[in-house]
Amino acid sequence: MTTTTAQNDMRTATDRETVTLAPPVDIYETETAFVLLADMPGVAPEGLELIVERNTLRIRGRAQETTGEPEYQEFELGEYRSAFAITDDLETDRITAALRDGVLRVEIPKSERLRPKKIAVASQ
Repeated sequence: MTTTTAQNDMRTATDRETVTLAPPVDIYETETAFVLLADMPGVAPEGLELIVERNTLRIRGRAQETTGEPEYQEFELGEYRSAFAITDDLETDRITAALRDGVLRVEIPKSERLRPKKIAVASQ
């Protein structure tokens, strides 16, 4: 009897193991920055971590556990992880990030040398 209970407890613990997921990401370029949008449902700002190390941006977020069982669920709760290469042409000290409605928005500014420059044309 004790063995069966222990096995059931082990199954429950196994079922609760954290699943690691790669968030769906869109990246687009503007004149002044690269913008990254990552879908991270269930992640709160305090459960989110962005780290720039060498030439890599690492994103890690943990979805908060909900109380009770959902009636319907389309996404799996777990830990989101992703990493992106960053070149020296980007200003990592000016990166901004915001989380709203489960979508993380990261803006990575371009250095001045990458930004388009408009050249005035003089008439003669």
